[in-house]
Amino acid sequence: MAKWGEGDPRWLVESREDGKNVNGWHWEEKDRKEWTKARLAELFSGQVLYEVEGAAEGEPTLLKVERLKDLTGDASITTRKGNKRFAVFDMAVSLAWEGSVAGSDVKVKGEMRVEEVHSTGDEDDYVYSATAEGGNGAPQTKLRTLAAGAAIRAKVYATLAQVIKELKEQA
Repeated sequence: MAKWGEGDPRWLVESREDGKNVNGWHWEEKDRKEWTKARLAELFSGQVLYEVEGAAEGEPTLLKVERLKDLTGDASITTRKGNKRFAVFDMAVSLAWEGSVAGSDVKVKGEMRVEEVHSTGDEDDYVYSATAEGGNGAPQTKLRTLAAGAAIRAKVYATLAQVIKELKEQA
């Protein structure tokens, strides 16, 4: 280990009053929130989560994601000590959905939220919820129940997992 004033002049063995992170050696963080938001919007927009033909009257026939409604939180690629790179994220995702039931021309709309999507956890930590707009009529109740169900949640989580995998591959 070099002592003060000894060693190769390229070494940074000095006290830096400016606290500068020379050459990104100690840390570097690149914001990837906009990329993450764009990728989620691309994958979720128009994604059909449930579709059945010939359903009984009043039963769900279609449930699809209209668009990414909102993404809050952070997503970044962090570099430590020059070569240790990893993805760091803590997000909440909000999706606008639309659905229909057999025998009705009414389109029901709602929202799915996935919170606690973070880099130190897994799907068991996610907080998933689904709501429907327009009261508690039969179509709203049927579609809200479908949207909140395990099969739809699994499809939403699979899309999130794909984006998280792609984000980690950038690291």
